[in-house]
Amino acid sequence: MEPLFPTPPPDAQQRLQLLYDRLAARFRFGPALVRLSTRKLTGGEIQYGDPHRITISAHLTVKEQENTLRHEAAHAWAFAVAGSPVAHGPVFRRFARLLGASPGHAPETTALREFRRRREILYRCEGCRRLFRRVRPFPRRTNCLACWRNGEPSRLGRIPDSKFKIQD
Repeated sequence: MEPLFPTPPPDAQQRLQLLYDRLAARFRFGPALVRLSTRKLTGGEIQYGDPHRITISAHLTVKEQENTLRHEAAHAWAFAVAGSPVAHGPVFRRFARLLGASPGHAPETTALREFRRRREILYRCEGCRRLFRRVRPFPRRTNCLACWRNGEPSRLGRIPDSKFKIQD
């Protein structure tokens, strides 16, 4: 039987805000404003305050967003108990486990992989010809460690962008 006055499903940001509010009421930690961000490429973050502000990547799946929210809620709970920001120590891990957050790092999204691919810098060893992928350039000329250990120091040369970029 259909409801007489059907309600539309909440949008993703409302759904996450509702989940946080339920967790905060159940475990008695501070309020937070939850928002989704298309600029954030992976994971989430919390800015402590009154209320806290939690930002979660919109590039994550629904399940990953909820897991990330539970992770950030564990930070809020640890903050309420300790009175100061708590990193990923034993208190945080205990609270995260109680809130149902899975352990480990934030999942890598397609948006993050694409961002890294666009920023990628390639170097090639002049000796062994091995490729080295970097996101930031080396600050100075650098030797290949493998060649250096073999007693044949060789420099790494930067490959110009046009030689390795994938054509779309």
